[in-house]
Amino acid sequence: MDESFLDYLKRVTDEIREIQKNSAAESKARMDRFDEWLAKSSAEFDQRIRENNEQIRKSREEFNKSMAEVNRNLGGIGNTQGEIAEDLFRRNTKAALNDYGIPIDQVHHNLRATGGREYDIVAVNAKQAVVIEIKTKLKARDVEKFLQTQLPQFKTAFPEFRNYAVYGGMGALVISKEQELELCGLGLFVFTQGEDGITRVRKPENPITL
Repeated sequence: MDESFLDYLKRVTDEIREIQKNSAAESKARMDRFDEWLAKSSAEFDQRIRENNEQIRKSREEFNKSMAEVNRNLGGIGNTQGEIAEDLFRRNTKAALNDYGIPIDQVHHNLRATGGREYDIVAVNAKQAVVIEIKTKLKARDVEKFLQTQLPQFKTAFPEFRNYAVYGGMGALVISKEQELELCGLGLFVFTQGEDGITRVRKPENPITL
């Protein structure tokens, strides 16, 4: 018997529903696969971020360690240069001051007071003392610190010199003529090293006297 029109419509409708059902199932499967890929990709991305952060942290630690080592080495070099400068001037201070009419009996090196204050070179006789600050290269802040803090506190740090005439002086391996004149103008003895390794001293017209 021939299929009626109503039966035809029903069959077509069922087929459409089946197609829709299959399409929905396929779409869901595709979405599930996409979600799975997305989750996996996100996990991989997060892992890479964590690995990179760890690498960055390790690199930063290694860099900081390297810089600390460099700073220690530079500090050691600076300390060594300072020690060399002090030793050079210490060896020649007595002769240099004798030439200027200040007979020196003894030269103290790194004279340290109770409380920690330290003076590079202190040249003394029975009545006089010359307190000398030594630098590898002279800087303005060094002069300011010596004049405002170190020199004025010398007799307090060492009361055994309270009845002495105490003069101030500064020396440097690297110092310009302008700096020499400026220090003399401030009342300080100026100590320099000649090319022959002999310490030379420039005496101020009006020396500071404590």
